[in-house]
Amino acid sequence: MSLRLIQHPVHLLLFTLTFCAACSTSTQTGVNQPAGSSDSRPEITEEKILQNINGSMVAGVPEETNKGESINWYFQPDEPKEFTVLDKQMAGDKATIVVDMKTHTAEGSRNPRQLSGKIRLLYELQTDLVFRRWRIVEVENISMKYRNEPKKEPTKEPTQEPKEEQDADEGE
Repeated sequence: MSLRLIQHPVHLLLFTLTFCAACSTSTQTGVNQPAGSSDSRPEITEEKILQNINGSMVAGVPEETNKGESINWYFQPDEPKEFTVLDKQMAGDKATIVVDMKTHTAEGSRNPRQLSGKIRLLYELQTDLVFRRWRIVEVENISMKYRNEPKKEPTKEPTQEPKEEQDADEGE
């Protein structure tokens, strides 16, 4: 490639992106990486797990007494979640994380439910043009169960007595 082509801003940008992508690919496969060098994979933190779980689904969650139907649960950003990481294993571009999680539907839900138990998060390291990030590709149910919670009645405003009754009371 001639130096004259690289001087144009668009060509310079394309050249730089191509060069970065090539460097990123060689780092992924371990080429030109000295022995004993630090791991270049992004870390999977508890904060990342909390972000990544939203939008994921765990299938076949049974009711805690095993009397109700199993459900598929989609984790939503507005539902409260508590979890503890029990196990984390990473091998190449795959990771398996087991968590003990408690969550329940968001306030005001039509069908309030509480879920708790262990799930296995299967991650894959995916590379975009330049960025590398872990994504959940599957959620497996280990021991998670759900419990239906009683529906909360909407609070009612105090009502006034009908006008006719008020007028009748005043005349006595």
